[in-house]
Amino acid sequence: MLNSTQHALRTHIHQLLANKQLAEAHQQLVLRLQQNPHDHVSYFLLSEVNTAAGDLNKAVKLIEKALSIEPLNIYHLNLAKHLILRGEISRATVHYKSAMATQHYSALELDTLANIATRLGYYDDALTFQQSAYQLDKQTPQISYNLAVALKVHGLFGEAKTLLKQLITEHEHYYQAHYSLAELNNTEEAKQHLNVLHPQAKRVHTASDQQAYFHSLALNYEHLNDYENAFKYFTHSKQAIAQQLNYQSQQHRQFCQTLMRHSTHSQLSPSNSDFAPVFVVGMPRSGTTLVEKILNQSDELQGIGELNDIAQLMQHGTQSNRVIDSEMFAKAYASADIHQTITHYQQRAEKLSNTLRSCDKQPFNFYYIDFILAAFPHAKIVCMQRNWHDCSVANYRQLYNPQSVFHHYSFTFYDIVAFHQDYTALATHFATKYPKQVYLQSYEQLVEEPIKQTQKLYAFCNLNWQASCLAFYKNNAASATASKKQIRQPLNKNSIGSWHNYAAFIDAGLFQ
Repeated sequence: MLNSTQHALRTHIHQLLANKQLAEAHQQLVLRLQQNPHDHVSYFLLSEVNTAAGDLNKAVKLIEKALSIEPLNIYHLNLAKHLILRGEISRATVHYKSAMATQHYSALELDTLANIATRLGYYDDALTFQQSAYQLDKQTPQISYNLAVALKVHGLFGEAKTLLKQLITEHEHYYQAHYSLAELNNTEEAKQHLNVLHPQAKRVHTASDQQAYFHSLALNYEHLNDYENAFKYFTHSKQAIAQQLNYQSQQHRQFCQTLMRHSTHSQLSPSNSDFAPVFVVGMPRSGTTLVEKILNQSDELQGIGELNDIAQLMQHGTQSNRVIDSEMFAKAYASADIHQTITHYQQRAEKLSNTLRSCDKQPFNFYYIDFILAAFPHAKIVCMQRNWHDCSVANYRQLYNPQSVFHHYSFTFYDIVAFHQDYTALATHFATKYPKQVYLQSYEQLVEEPIKQTQKLYAFCNLNWQASCLAFYKNNAASATASKKQIRQPLNKNSIGSWHNYAAFIDAGLFQ
């Protein structure tokens, strides 16, 4: 690890970066390297300068240079983080494993390691690192909050609630914690929480704070069955972000139509791979997590979470700037070897699935079905379908990260409804094109006739059906999805028709 002198230099450079003095930091480090070309710490700190400047590619090269001189674990840690951001998941995993070779990290470094573990799907590791970070530093709000999130992922809701209440008591304006707590409140707690939240209305200024603050109010009102106020504050939360985005539902529709034309007129050459993963895809809040948990009850299948690898491999293989882009798909369909790029996914999936078949429930993989099946002809893809009224309301009442381009559709009701139509068209197209590889699963039919539907689902995936698949809620496996509470309950019909709670407050023209 870094010695005291090197730590002091890093602290000095971080102070310059905090003051936006990137040029000064860069000049000082370059001067040090001119005096000593083997100064690995200066290469490493230069990578942090380039990260602050937004040049991830240069940052990666500089960390690699530092590693070539001195293979410190902290360099592996930071390289893993940067490689994830660039979508190079397999390489990131290698450096993550190297970074784990020491326990001598600061609280913030352990927090980073936990974040990397989460992004790579190692949820048990993430909780362990997050607990260690918290033990070293109980004062930094972000570390406490991240531990609470990790506890929720593991279904430890009581411990998470206790930690969030403590965090809010000490940092009452930490609105992300208010939101996370509101998810867990019961009726009485919701009343108390509203009394804490309302007096803070005039102190909420940034868009991200407004999003979390208003969503906290909405969820608490929902606990009280006050759907009019809940809808009002869900709308305020969405509007705080929508005005910052430039999402155009018509552009997305044109993109989907172009994608289907490419798919119709292009025939990708399939590989000879016998890799047979299962993918569960669909519009968010359509039941993807539920179906994944049901399938993962099989002794033949292992869930590997929501991996972003397919989208990142597509982006990397076409050297594109975005993952949802007509130009990227045009390049991919024209490429003779794009499916070879996708095959890198297999190595990571096999590492996570422990010799079993893998089940990946990244919902937005529906965009890439042609390429998945070209790379893995024996794959099975389950496309979830849910009543569009219920699915639309469920998306409207969900807080999504605006940094995720995949979720930009979710900040107005009109855009959500249009997205549902686009997704349905894509899913129907691919199910028609690949009747033996793509299966449309109705959420409503699944909860209405669970035995019959799960038997058909298992048969499609070439799995031996077992009655225990309906006891998925007894499985304590980690879940980092928005359904982390629901999937710990038995299969039920509670959410069917739930849109009626909000029907009076939605533009009638949308729900004709």
